[in-house]
Amino acid sequence: MRFKRSCFLPAVLILLICGEVGFAQTEEADFIAAYSSTQSENAESNTIRQPFSWESAGDVLKYEIFIEHWNEETQVWETSYTHETNDDETEDCLVYIEPVLPPGQYRSLIKVYNILGLLEEDFTTREEFTIHRAFRPEVKDVSYPLYMRKVIYLDDLDNNGIIEVEGRNLFMPDDTHKSLSYTDYLLKADKRIIRPQSVLSHDDANNRKIKFQFDMKKLEVGNYYFIAQDASGLHSEENNASEFVVKFKKWADFDVEGGYVLPVVLHDETINKFLGTNLFPFSAQAKITFIPYKRNWGYLGAGLKVQYSRINSTFDTYTIDGNIETAHLMFVYQVPAFKRRLFTELRAGAGVTYFNDMYFHFDNNIDSDVLNTLCLSFDAGASFMFYINKRLYIEAGADYIFTLNADMNMGMISPMLGVGWQF
Repeated sequence: MRFKRSCFLPAVLILLICGEVGFAQTEEADFIAAYSSTQSENAESNTIRQPFSWESAGDVLKYEIFIEHWNEETQVWETSYTHETNDDETEDCLVYIEPVLPPGQYRSLIKVYNILGLLEEDFTTREEFTIHRAFRPEVKDVSYPLYMRKVIYLDDLDNNGIIEVEGRNLFMPDDTHKSLSYTDYLLKADKRIIRPQSVLSHDDANNRKIKFQFDMKKLEVGNYYFIAQDASGLHSEENNASEFVVKFKKWADFDVEGGYVLPVVLHDETINKFLGTNLFPFSAQAKITFIPYKRNWGYLGAGLKVQYSRINSTFDTYTIDGNIETAHLMFVYQVPAFKRRLFTELRAGAGVTYFNDMYFHFDNNIDSDVLNTLCLSFDAGASFMFYINKRLYIEAGADYIFTLNADMNMGMISPMLGVGWQF
């Protein structure tokens, strides 16, 4: 007779609790273990049942279950529970352990007998697991100790990402989930979850206070609840006491910058042919930037950048003077670094280049007709902005400006150095 084979997963031990001494009752979902690889036992509660379940191995006659407990004193495994399933238990793959197993390290052995009553060695499973002590955590206060408030302003230059939590049953976390009592912690906002980077301090005696270090790069804007959850899945409530906010103090930035720029024509010989130079040292620029969208990964906005160059070239029989002016509407992306003291700005946009009041001056006060030409142009650039304080910054970078004209296609690069102020 063919024996049906199926995947046999590790057994899961779950403890159901009817109430906790000194705590309010909660929804049934709170009492179900959150981790399939761990088990729980509530040291402060009235227990009613301790179900032990596993996945079906197919058409079987019965299962034999053996559970052993690791004795820390004698350093040996001791039998705690043995059971042979009846028809209902075999079909449900579920038994209830009475009396309940206390916290500790355990291992299980489940033997499978096919419908002929023969032991199927290939289906015999062995697993180790831990039964944890379960204590429902409470969060009574969450604060940013640097300023003693329930909010982090991401545009503060001295942010350190430290968050302090006060409450009850706040045990140390355990990534291995091997401790008998531990607590997991996280900031939760809708579907976003941020976990602490490290634990800085802990009230080991009373488990009432714990301080965390969070990675500032992961603290996105939002209204969060600080959640503490024990090994069994019991967790703190989402209420005013556990609420915490991450945001920017200013919803938008308005930057004004001005400085020196040195345009250099890279290609097209028209400028060099008529002016005798590709370099315009008498130049300046100004830039205004509006940033309405700010997130931890970067800021998005728009800006206007204008550039002015004075031209004055002298030849043997004539001189040329005039102005070259550019103006471009730019899409701006800023990336913060080093606690928002250093920003990288990327920008690109379209606008115009204006050849303004261009004259040829000859001897005997003879001047040519004035040349005023407006051309379509494009600008792309990058710069670094270093903030001396929260408002004042120094900016250094360069832009490439490409100008389209029927008689030429001029491309020039414009290194710049400026000083700005953020409103």
